[in-house]
Amino acid sequence: MRYMVTWKANGSVWPTDPKQKLAIIEMAMAGGNQLREMGMIKDIGWFSAQEGFAILEADSKAAAIGATSAFTPLFDQQLHEIAEWDAANNSMLETARQLASG
Repeated sequence: MRYMVTWKANGSVWPTDPKQKLAIIEMAMAGGNQLREMGMIKDIGWFSAQEGFAILEADSKAAAIGATSAFTPLFDQQLHEIAEWDAANNSMLETARQLASG
């Protein structure tokens, strides 16, 4: 299954000391790289210096939550299961056709 996680830095829990901030940033980037090397992250990027996204592949939503939980509470995250394009289209069209015929 595929999932999209978006995140935003939770500034209220970040330290104010620049050296401590650097340590956290290095840790977060190393964690993202580790998930990439494991093959779980298929795509990852930043919207800004505080916000970003990743596309994950995992056996279950619980596994995806587990993989991203190490980044809390430093980052607030939203995890969404991705419905594949063709399957979702077919399902939506079928429902719309049933409603239109009835």
